[in-house]
Amino acid sequence: MAKLPTLTERLNALRDCADAYGADIARWPAARREAFFDLLDTDEAALILDEARGLDGFLNAATAPRMSEDLTNRIMAGYAAPKQQAGLFDFLRGLAPVVRLAPAGVLAGLGALGIASGLMSASAQDPLTPEYEALAYVDDLSPVAIDEDGGLEWDAE
Repeated sequence: MAKLPTLTERLNALRDCADAYGADIARWPAARREAFFDLLDTDEAALILDEARGLDGFLNAATAPRMSEDLTNRIMAGYAAPKQQAGLFDFLRGLAPVVRLAPAGVLAGLGALGIASGLMSASAQDPLTPEYEALAYVDDLSPVAIDEDGGLEWDAE
């Protein structure tokens, strides 16, 4: 059987709830409101909620900090708008980082061209003649395919 919380434990839980959600019970989760409904009429609960109202009033009175005009001016003075490129020289100077990478691009392109030409030339070769192809697979030949002189016999198929 579960042990029921004592009055002190329930008051501490009420204090935690008031600290978390404030003194306005309407802002509390519904489950919390129902859990403390019978406790809200006690003097101890009234003291807890009064303390929470004081904290709520203090927090509501606080305003968000405003940035001073001087700080705004200093920040804006430190910001320099990007200048527009004036002419051809400035345009070419802007391309300098790209131009530094050009040799690497040429090298990569030539490498790809070499690989492509190697693949194309390998596929353009004549296929092996049956004699040479058979020599590549000598281990797979049966003794019937070799004649008495040691030559290879080929079917005309």
